[in-house]
Amino acid sequence: MRSRDVARKIAEDLYALAAEEKTTDALERELRQIAASTDETSRSDGRAAELVKTAFPDASSGFRHLMGLLVRDLVLGEFLSVRAEAEGIARVHVVTARPLSGDERKHLTEKLERTLKVWVKLEENVDPAVLAGARIEIEGRTLDGTLKARLDQLHRTLGQSGEA
Repeated sequence: MRSRDVARKIAEDLYALAAEEKTTDALERELRQIAASTDETSRSDGRAAELVKTAFPDASSGFRHLMGLLVRDLVLGEFLSVRAEAEGIARVHVVTARPLSGDERKHLTEKLERTLKVWVKLEENVDPAVLAGARIEIEGRTLDGTLKARLDQLHRTLGQSGEA
């Protein structure tokens, strides 16, 4: 059995249990915290590492790190997919140069819901390298409306015409 298949089965079982107990939001937060335990910035604040230590009190730090990697790289993504499918929600990943304001988030969510005809859950990331605009990823498709993408395209166009 492939690791993705195993991760999917774990995610399905976790979702079923959490849905039955009405704790899906809490479980998602915990999975995100465990996954964050492998991130240098999260490890430095101690909260994510403490959650993993609590979850695996007698395990070595190497084992706890491995569990964080497994959750981050396999289980979390599958759990989010299973949850989205079960709840009829489209997970939309949005990358912007600065955090979205409440109004921007609401407007974008409403527009996406009208266009996709499903409930939308935004997952936001900030990347100053995009300069302005947004990159939106939906079900494996990317809509790149960032200033960086436009500048890169202009550079390629000028390069092809021999003017760069």
